[in-house]
Amino acid sequence: MNAPLLRPCALAAACGLLLAAASAPARAEATYGYNDAGTGTVTATARVNLSVRVPKLILLRVGSTNTTVDTLTWTATASIPPVPTAAANGSSTAVNWDGTAPSFAFGTQPGALSVYAWTNAGTATINCALSAWLPGTGPGPTGADFSVTATGTLPHPGANLGACTSTAFPSNVVASGTWAYTLTGTPTGWAAGNHTATLTYTATGI
Repeated sequence: MNAPLLRPCALAAACGLLLAAASAPARAEATYGYNDAGTGTVTATARVNLSVRVPKLILLRVGSTNTTVDTLTWTATASIPPVPTAAANGSSTAVNWDGTAPSFAFGTQPGALSVYAWTNAGTATINCALSAWLPGTGPGPTGADFSVTATGTLPHPGANLGACTSTAFPSNVVASGTWAYTLTGTPTGWAAGNHTATLTYTATGI
């Protein structure tokens, strides 16, 4: 059996009720004061609740903007004793070597990175984590070989990359400064090659 068809007027009435319900103003409180003697003071009160929602936001920038990942590069140069003889590219190059182990030194350290952080979270921290080194064959530098000097109001999470630790920074103000990375260690004990790793910083707002 087919369901009865609604008449246009019935549909219009139903739609009107729905629209009225959707557009009805928010309900507020209503009270009254009354004195049948017509004297004295009467009062009526009505309350309205106010609600303001602020999204939680955190921002972090280390070095360049957007998706650019800065690469800090150190290049060691070899010196052959007994006098500081700088090694040059080539094979079978004559040298007055006295049998003492060579030394390696790093030239100019990379420039400091600009850093910024902001959040409106109640508690804010920053931490770091260093990935495994590649190619991963033979000894190489460790996180502890990289010390970091911080200036400004955004502290580095640890004095070196082998001691990353959760570090607080202020909320509702821009924390900024520079981080300068210095590589030490003993390159004569490291395998030849290009050692690479990724350093990840994480800012957290709670």
